Amino acid sequence: MSSANAQSLSTLAESLSAHIYAVKTDNATRIRLLGMGIGTGSRIEILRNRNGDIVLGNGNNRISLGRTITANIMVHVQE
Repeated sequence: MSSANAQSLSTLAESLSAHIYAVKTDNATRIRLLGMGIGTGSRIEILRNRNGDIVLGNGNNRISLGRTITANIMVHVQE
């Protein structure tokens, strides 16, 4: 998959599934996200999107992320 198809996590509609393509944040934030199971190649499902503030599902986990972080996570929508 190429970066041409990648879009920001903050723009996705609810009920979509996606794979994380890139995480464009500082190292400390990237490490925290990895600790929650969110990293390059992870499969996620958008459960709720409130103008960029997102609740996502990753397996049995539910994670809430703010729009500052979600704007810097690039994903490919799974079809």
